[in-house]
Amino acid sequence: MKIKDDYLHCFSSIAEIFSRATGLAAMIVDVTGKAISDCYNFNSFCTLMRANETYRATCQKCDKYCAFEALKQVKPRILCCHSGLSIFSMPLIHEGNLYGFIICGQVRVKYQEYKTIIVEDKPQWMNDPKIKEEWERVTVVDNNTLVASANLLSFIVDNFEQEEDMESVSEPQVSYVRNYSSEFSRHEKKLLAALRYIDDNLYGELSLESVAAHVCLSANYFSRFFKKRQGVNFKTWVNQKKMQKAGELLHDPVHSIDSIARKLQYAQTSYFCRVFRAAHQTSPQSFRHARLSQ
Repeated sequence: MKIKDDYLHCFSSIAEIFSRATGLAAMIVDVTGKAISDCYNFNSFCTLMRANETYRATCQKCDKYCAFEALKQVKPRILCCHSGLSIFSMPLIHEGNLYGFIICGQVRVKYQEYKTIIVEDKPQWMNDPKIKEEWERVTVVDNNTLVASANLLSFIVDNFEQEEDMESVSEPQVSYVRNYSSEFSRHEKKLLAALRYIDDNLYGELSLESVAAHVCLSANYFSRFFKKRQGVNFKTWVNQKKMQKAGELLHDPVHSIDSIARKLQYAQTSYFCRVFRAAHQTSPQSFRHARLSQ
């Protein structure tokens, strides 16, 4: 069916754009979990797994499960696949027709907090030294960055649904992908660059103006865009990230609470403790004691 083929071609283009911008793997699958597009940015581990007939079938079961979890709410839900990698998907629906799903991810996360898809009791691939070695090389990403990427995918697909004109599929659709690619590259990629910059500079001065300048956007535009995409304002996001880092530092008794506060650019330890309590529902002292006594 020509219309279906045209839409799948367009969705495949979006998957490629998304993969290039985020560095995550992406592909289009049908309702059975079978890949119906090129596989963009796949890591060596997943490539080896899908080259094996037995493991490929297991991977497809994970893809199908992840896809239909997203279909329940028509938005991405991050899950942990059978091999311990984080994935998410977005259903591709237009005028009530389900064309398939974009499956994305294939990364390890710093903090494993997502539901694991169970498809076998004892993973056989762990007995294969070559595959296990490649698993160790899989990229580790920050959880918040992965969430931002999932939100970005939802934004892309939702906007395609809103702006596409069914009366003329082929040429307008190609034009739409080209134009959206430009917008995506200029703005969404800058947001991801800003998030990475924040993660890499938690020990430095992180002002709205400095981060906006780093990604070559005006402070006012960046502020509005950031809050719209992340759901919280810039200052709240930075505080959340600093409190996450503070929790990591508190695991090591070599760091005093005063030194952690100074390291994270809080002029007053008392203010740092108030922000920490708001984020973790406990004081830094109690947090450290609970972690060290585990």
